Amino acid sequence: MRAFRCVRIRYETPSNANPNDRMRLTLASVQDIGILPRDAVARRLNRELFVALGSTAAVLLQMAHPLVAAGVDQHSDFRRDPFGRFHRTANTSLDAVFGTTARARRALRRIDARHVSVQGTAEDGRPYRARDPQLLLWVQVTLVLTSLRWYELVAGRLPPADRQRYWDEGKVFARELGVPDDLFPRTIGDLERYERDMLATAAVPDITSRGVARTVLHPFAVVPDALYWPTDVITAGLLPPTLREAFELRWGMAERFFFHFVIRALRIWRAIAPEWLAFVPHARLYDERVR
Repeated sequence: MRAFRCVRIRYETPSNANPNDRMRLTLASVQDIGILPRDAVARRLNRELFVALGSTAAVLLQMAHPLVAAGVDQHSDFRRDPFGRFHRTANTSLDAVFGTTARARRALRRIDARHVSVQGTAEDGRPYRARDPQLLLWVQVTLVLTSLRWYELVAGRLPPADRQRYWDEGKVFARELGVPDDLFPRTIGDLERYERDMLATAAVPDITSRGVARTVLHPFAVVPDALYWPTDVITAGLLPPTLREAFELRWGMAERFFFHFVIRALRIWRAIAPEWLAFVPHARLYDERVR
């Protein structure tokens, strides 16, 4: 049984409120479940620390689209500060999933604000802008499908209704960022077909995609490539074969063996690890807030 660690949270209330008002304000803060339902599938999946191991695969799926890759190449600080960039992105995403309504909306506004100035011209001469609903949809799809597949490989396949709910919850975030309802694939099956269609048409890596992918995979040139092998394998295992080849990721017998070994090890880890090691801090704070 996982140990539960209590976390002290301080809620601020107006200093001039009477005691009863302060109590009501505090209870309202404690009971604020955020922008997702209380039993959201997104919180079940994204609370698991191991899910973060699939993030590189999601990023490479995003970079397969030349217009997304151009925006990252020309505007992101990922080369100068890869760890800082990852931490800021992960923290903002987890705030959106586990934060109070106000905190979640602030996180999404931060994302949107960063997108405002991200526009330019891609390698092939096409203009792009980060707030393009089609590009926003593609990015959200990669996050939803990669985390879903990775979670299911380790924890087992979700019931069809939960898989659909996970996608419906993903629409909430994309909608907040400006994706109109008529663009969304309706069902999880439609979503997977959309991904296949994109990989056959729009999301085909170009020279910029491959350059960004190399830096994402191996952010520090002084580190020997061999030391990146474990994370390369996990990433390769979560990508379709066409992208493994495009991004020059090996997928031989040794890689397949290691990938399945990691999955088995994570299954054992989930069974024995205490919550403070198995779950992201955002999830533990959420549990303390709404219990």
